[in-house]
Amino acid sequence: MGERGYDRIVRLVAAALAALVFLFLIAPLVVLVTSSFNRAGSMAFPPSGLSLRWYAEVLGSPDWQVSFRLSGLLVLLVVPTSVVIGTLAAYGLTQGSFPGRRLLQGFALSPLMVPEIIVALGLLYYFHGVGLVNSVTGLWLAHSLVALPFVVRAVMVSATQLDPALERAALSLGAGRVRVFLTVTLPLLRPGILAGAILAAVTSLGEVAVTALVAGANTTTVPLRIFSAVQYQLDPSMAAVSTLLMAASVVVMVVADRFARISEAL
Repeated sequence: MGERGYDRIVRLVAAALAALVFLFLIAPLVVLVTSSFNRAGSMAFPPSGLSLRWYAEVLGSPDWQVSFRLSGLLVLLVVPTSVVIGTLAAYGLTQGSFPGRRLLQGFALSPLMVPEIIVALGLLYYFHGVGLVNSVTGLWLAHSLVALPFVVRAVMVSATQLDPALERAALSLGAGRVRVFLTVTLPLLRPGILAGAILAAVTSLGEVAVTALVAGANTTTVPLRIFSAVQYQLDPSMAAVSTLLMAASVVVMVVADRFARISEAL
């Protein structure tokens, strides 16, 4: 067998392995989405029949509506907070030159390296002392902390590709530092900023560990309600809620990538 034959076999094996990995990753999602249309009141797969009853039940439930509104509010609060702080931090850590810069980079990304349950426990003790447990403010701050390193990392990818000559040219033409940052730097950082915003939104929407310790009876988000519900009952309504969240995330990512090529910053 010649070299060309070996190359063909290697490509076929690599393609087969890639297909198996892709199938392994997507199979749970396919089962989840399909089960959400099950006519019966169980998570049996394949479904015995197709129906939209579980979507109607979820969207018409007052409890789920409260959780949807709370999760939506948190996204609206967490995304701008983490994006503003994360963008400024990433730009300063990437373009700045000062002692301890590497240490600060590690500190900004440290929540990614610490088990989330430890972060949640620390927030529980801290928030209990300042009275932020079972409050929207507490969830806002907690989710922002968890989402912040994702924003910093995404924006740092774009910031490392900045051409300093563009900023120097704008300064030489009489623009001030603030105007240069707003009109030159931010547009160049847009892919990373949008990628960070989407990661922050997805992180907030899917956050369970921190939410479980910081939230309370009056602040139950959608993921926390799902987590609580599956401990007592497992019906297709959980799959319907998960499918809605997944569909919303996919739509936002596709639209953002269409207009800003966020895949370059991920």
